[in-house]
Amino acid sequence: MIKKIILFSSLILMGSNLAIAQYEVSKIPKELLSRASATVRDEQRTFNIISPSEMVETVSSVITVHNNSGDDYANMTLGYDKSKQIKSVKGEILDEDGKSIKKFGIKDFKDYSASSEGTMFTNTRLKSYSPYISSYPYTIIYEYEVRHNQTLFISSWRPDFYGDLSVQKSSYEILAAPDNKLRILKKNLIKDGKEEMKGKQKSYYWEIENIKAVRSEQFSPNRHETGMRVFVVPENFEYYKHQGNVNDWNSFGEWLNTALLKDKRELPPATVAKVKEICKDLTTDREKAKALYEYLQKKTRYISIQIGIGGQEPFPAKDVDRLGYGDCKALVNYMQALLDVENIPSYYCIVEAGNRKMDVDPEFANLVDGNHIILCLPFQNDTTWLECTSQDLPFGYLGDFTDDRLVLAVTENGGKIMRTEVYSYDQNLQHRKETFKMDKVGKITGDIRTEFSGAQFENHFYNMKEIKDEQTKRLKRQYDVNRIQFNTVKYTIEENDKLALIEDLNIEADNFGIKNNDNFTVYPNFLNRSSAIPDYRNRANIVKITRGYTDIDETEIQLPDNILPVIVPANKRLEVPMASYEFTVKIKDGKMVCYRKLQIKEGSYPASSYADFSKFMLDVSLMDGTKYNLAFK
Repeated sequence: MIKKIILFSSLILMGSNLAIAQYEVSKIPKELLSRASATVRDEQRTFNIISPSEMVETVSSVITVHNNSGDDYANMTLGYDKSKQIKSVKGEILDEDGKSIKKFGIKDFKDYSASSEGTMFTNTRLKSYSPYISSYPYTIIYEYEVRHNQTLFISSWRPDFYGDLSVQKSSYEILAAPDNKLRILKKNLIKDGKEEMKGKQKSYYWEIENIKAVRSEQFSPNRHETGMRVFVVPENFEYYKHQGNVNDWNSFGEWLNTALLKDKRELPPATVAKVKEICKDLTTDREKAKALYEYLQKKTRYISIQIGIGGQEPFPAKDVDRLGYGDCKALVNYMQALLDVENIPSYYCIVEAGNRKMDVDPEFANLVDGNHIILCLPFQNDTTWLECTSQDLPFGYLGDFTDDRLVLAVTENGGKIMRTEVYSYDQNLQHRKETFKMDKVGKITGDIRTEFSGAQFENHFYNMKEIKDEQTKRLKRQYDVNRIQFNTVKYTIEENDKLALIEDLNIEADNFGIKNNDNFTVYPNFLNRSSAIPDYRNRANIVKITRGYTDIDETEIQLPDNILPVIVPANKRLEVPMASYEFTVKIKDGKMVCYRKLQIKEGSYPASSYADFSKFMLDVSLMDGTKYNLAFK
């Protein structure tokens, strides 16, 4: 009996030593440490699709954190609601030598609502754990199981998504009945997956090993485009008790119409009468839509609401009409209801919103792509887009939050892919004209008139809604000029050939001309200076500029009588495939006249072109900072 106890203890000790040896930080290959804030030692993620309405997700993950920049990779947050229940979760923290520091379980997780400051309602809750370890490196192990009551939303596999995260081993497996037809999207994989039977189920399995961390390079393609990805969606699924069969975006749009959007656009009789009153003297559908959009802006406000079929279902139009608020889904649906009264067609559109352009995948219908809803008005020869959550944006304007990207438009005949408004580099215009007078002590006074259009329309747009004191605070941040004062501020919106915001300022600034012995030092271009960009040796990524622009600055400075109106003129022109720059300075009729034009062109360019682009931007920054020493008479 004693021998058995000794043997059993020896086996436990041996197993413990093996665990320690397995996750010693020294076991990580050296090439995986370069540029890595953390390293995935071993990650295994499995989705077992039991039926269209039942799926079990099991995950085990071992991550070594090398420094405080990698702490976020050690944090764990799990959401749960009526469609998703956390069945078990446990973990352990190890030191550099693989020795256990702490074990933790579900009781150690914080539990709180997923609602944020801008969210009024949500039925999703979160469980979150952060290890708070200050000694590096350390290793954290997570294991958990989640049961899902739906199969439409399956987390995809993106093992190399984060550039500063190296991967020793990661695997992804889908288990399903052999007759359960799956749609599978595979992108940028460097290793094929495998399919095999496991008992009565079919296994779809992918794994990857030894992926290095990579350097972050400015003007690179989005990681969504270049990273590895496996994305799986069953053709037959159930989502919040709504069954569906989807194999493309058209059928996905049909399912949305049937499951989420049907019978949501009824309005009270009083509101129907109000719509008819608003439109009675208007002749075109565009005029009517504009008037109704402005009515929507005055009547409603945006509130985030993440309930109702996984946060995907809009509230009925009559509820928005009664309450005066809604989320993006509800406000778009309400605007559609207003338009329906006048028989004006419109499309409910799912878009991936954000300042960085991202498309819904045109070849792979799914519920994951898209985080926002906008409205499309398919006028003949004049497709118009509306941001229904804004109480301020002009009719027909989409800013850089949703411009130039593929979206899913839900039409009466199903879904179709469309592209939102595209603003090219010459349309994204900031054109500034400045007329100043400098006195004998170096103070300037004068006027600045700036036209903002295209994606640059919003540069100073939100200033116009503020009171004078707040406008001044904003302008002092936007015009970073020492001791600048704003005497008058005026904003107007022009809607002639194009939509433009006009900003008219009268300013003064002391010490613009800096007295230096027998001269004044003057910077003729002082309102718009560019910065240099990093110089990467052996750049790996292509150069991708997703949004180009044009900046033009025309400056005239009337010089005082005590200054000699003589300088060496500047006349510089620079050009590379993705950009051009003009800069001239001269004296004319006692005025210093400066012209500056910078154009950055959207597009994709070879990695080898980046060196010239970097030098170009360095030269631009140097020319932008050109100064002149003007002699006294």
